Order: sequence, then structure tokens, then C-alpha cells
Amino acid sequence: MRTLAARQDHVLTTAQLHEAGVGRGTIRGMVRSGTWQRLAKGTFWVGHHPCGPSLRARVRGVLLTAGPHLVAAGPTAARLLDIQGLPNDDTLHFAAPPGHEIRGRPGLRVRRTLVPPEARTSLRGILLTTPARTCADLLLHLPREAAVSSLDSALHQKLLTEADRLTVLSHLSGRPGAPRARDWMRLADHRAESPLETRIRLICLDGGLPPPLLQWPIWDPHHRCGYRIDLGWPHHLVALEADGTGPHTTPQALYRDRTRQNRLACLLPGLTLFRFTWADTHTPEQSILTPLRQALRAP
Repeated sequence: MRTLAARQDHVLTTAQLHEAGVGRGTIRGMVRSGTWQRLAKGTFWVGHHPCGPSLRARVRGVLLTAGPHLVAAGPTAARLLDIQGLPNDDTLHFAAPPGHEIRGRPGLRVRRTLVPPEARTSLRGILLTTPARTCADLLLHLPREAAVSSLDSALHQKLLTEADRLTVLSHLSGRPGAPRARDWMRLADHRAESPLETRIRLICLDGGLPPPLLQWPIWDPHHRCGYRIDLGWPHHLVALEADGTGPHTTPQALYRDRTRQNRLACLLPGLTLFRFTWADTHTPEQSILTPLRQALRAP
């Protein structure tokens, strides 16, 4: 039983537990005591991680009892693929063909839609939509900033290639919201390295600023190394760095950022370098656009 559980992300069905000699009374007792956790009708998480069942375990708990026609889709498929930029939401998303008996409930959303075989894949035993179909679904169902951030992430991680954009378009064809989604696709850029970079870039474009250069390369001949600035306008000697909450908050990171910024000032005399955080995106006109317009001498 342990081998099977490990192979299934520590998820077992009622039938599998019975085959291992575990009776209904024992199952009820383990669930009641909190030792095991019921994931779906007829499936249980029997692991012991302090954070509880993983996303994979929660998805597998549904798939083990729902049959082969159900696939993880939308934000859930994106998280399984490690696509970044999604809204914070623990809801599980699946696609099921019309007439499938599974119903949505709190924490579980089911879209009645046909997912053709070529739009399905398997990731370590989990059925989910392909990256191209997943991105098409995100473009149709997420807000603009999250949808473009997710597409940027998929392109940057090479889950999608530039050629795959045509496949994404084919998955959009004929679906409600497709014209808007196609417009958003044009905003995607594989050079964006974080959702914060994407968000700031969209703010700049929406604010009427010239399109920035992503990953502006700067060569340091003295140290024979290169730097990259997140976004910049080289002709104006204006640049910005997107400081996310993770990589730039430790004392070591703050020291490296200061040393790097001092070196860039030496390499590019007259450079105006801004640093923006997620908090700045909440007041974009005041915190981002106004100082950038002044630096760029834009209207």
C-alpha cells in the first residue's frame, strides 16, 4: 500500500484501501482523527506533510474517481506546469465533456467543454491540458494583467515557443472572448522574467510611454562581465528594475543590488535608474508613470 500511495502522491481510493485490507471503520476513524484527509468522494490523502496535501495530490484525488475524460485545466493546469503570474486562488479547475456526471462545488470548478486528444498531455501521471491549450484558456478567463503575465512566463520558460503561438490561436478559434484574447497575445514577450516586470511593462504601455527594451544588456569591459536591466529606454538613459518580494528583500540581495547599481552608474554616466515594487503598481500614475514621464520628457 505504501508503494502505491507514494506513486500516487499519497492518494488512495476506497477500493485500493479495501484491497489492502483497510475496512470502512478504519477509514472513517483515520479521517475523523485528522490523520487522513478526504479529497473527493472515494479518495483520501494518506500523507503526513505538515502543509497538507500538495496541489498534485488534490488534483489526483479528483482524477482517480472521475474517469479518463476529466483533465486538469486553466489555472490548475498552469500551476502544475509552474506557469507564474496567476491570481491567488486554491480552486481546482477541470475540463469535462458535456454530460459528464461530475459537478462543481466550493473549491472545485468544472467547465463543460471538449478537450481534443491533441490538447491533452500527462505530467507524472496527471492528465492536464497542454501548455498551448492552457494558455488559451488563461487568455479567455483571466484578467488581462494575469493572462499576459502567464503567457510571458510560459514563453520565458520555453513551455511555449514562438511557433506555438499559432497553436494557441487555433485553441482560441470560435470561442467566446477570442478577439480580445488575440489582442492580449500581441502583448506577450518571452524576455519578461517575472510577473512584476510584465505588470510594469503594461502600465508603461497603457500610460502612453514608448515601448521599453526588455533585458537591456550592459557590458562591463573592466570586469569582463555583463549586466541586464529589466526594462529601459537606452536613447534616454532611463531604466527601471522590478524588485519582487522574494529575490530582493534579503540583506545580501540589498547589498548586491547597491553594488550593481553603483557599477551601472559608472558604466552609463547620466543613467536614471528607478526601482519599483508590487506596491508601486497599486498607484501606477503617481508611483510609476509620473516619474518616468519626467525622466523621459514624455507628455
